[in-house]
Amino acid sequence: MSRPKLESIFKLEREPAPLNCIDFNVMTHDVLRWYESKIEGSFSDEVEEKLIKGAWALYVNRGPTMLPRHTYRVIFVADYRYADTGNYWRDKFMSESAVVRQAWVNHAENKGVNVSTIPINYKGNRGPKTDAFFKVYKIGRQYATEYFPFFEAEGYEADDWAGSLYRLSRDSDDDSVVRQRQILLNTLDRDWSQLVDEDHKVYFANSRVPFPKEKIQERLVGNQGVIEHTLHRMKYEITHPSGLAEKKVLHSDEGDNLPAGSPVELFDLCHANTVWDIDKVSNRDKFVEEVNNPNANCRPDHYDQTLRQFLKICLESPVGP
Repeated sequence: MSRPKLESIFKLEREPAPLNCIDFNVMTHDVLRWYESKIEGSFSDEVEEKLIKGAWALYVNRGPTMLPRHTYRVIFVADYRYADTGNYWRDKFMSESAVVRQAWVNHAENKGVNVSTIPINYKGNRGPKTDAFFKVYKIGRQYATEYFPFFEAEGYEADDWAGSLYRLSRDSDDDSVVRQRQILLNTLDRDWSQLVDEDHKVYFANSRVPFPKEKIQERLVGNQGVIEHTLHRMKYEITHPSGLAEKKVLHSDEGDNLPAGSPVELFDLCHANTVWDIDKVSNRDKFVEEVNNPNANCRPDHYDQTLRQFLKICLESPVGP
């Protein structure tokens, strides 16, 4: 990369406060990794729960760690599975699609296996969640819903809410808050990077710190960063982040268990699905209201208080300064 990293030159604005859109399940895994590596089994259950809650307060109120501390408007978006299937609308789409069935047949033939021997459900290649995950999830959800706007809708994923946020920024009037403010997509899910649009101040804030030998070290990602990452990882050229979904049709998405040749609707977050439309769910009006609130709502007092408590017991903070 011949240009400077975006995070080294990026200037955070104050009015309106930048929006920190947090992928709840991704942050759960961030806290979980810290808990399992530093805390689990070293304290009583009561102390562990307090430390987990403290970690949530630090992760949320620090803001994206590739940038200086700042005051943000925070919203959470979360996955919410159907009660009957334990999956999402994309799984229903896949089960009803002849195109997907043929894509799985082609995939199996390419791998030299029988299609009946491989998982073909959406996210069907993922293992079950652990007790530790649900412990961290429960405490984080209690904290997030008590202090911040939290959005979910049955059958939809956090990805769908992120797409709705992007469309609000793209399609709202020029004088609207959501159009004027900086939007940081706080996740490690690269599906969200198709929503990056510097003309609308939308950026991908990668929550994962790159490994030392990774070719791409940039974490705050604008248009060019998505273009470069797509070429590096997928070997496809795009001219704008919104072109990523069409390339995933050709490339597949192993993380979500989507074979190459799947319909673009399964990958596309830039446009609302014509059948499963997140923009029509009952709490969408509240979502619009919250992302158009210009004021910061993060809790630097929670961050500072928790950091002091961690230092008192000689416990290193799980997030950077």
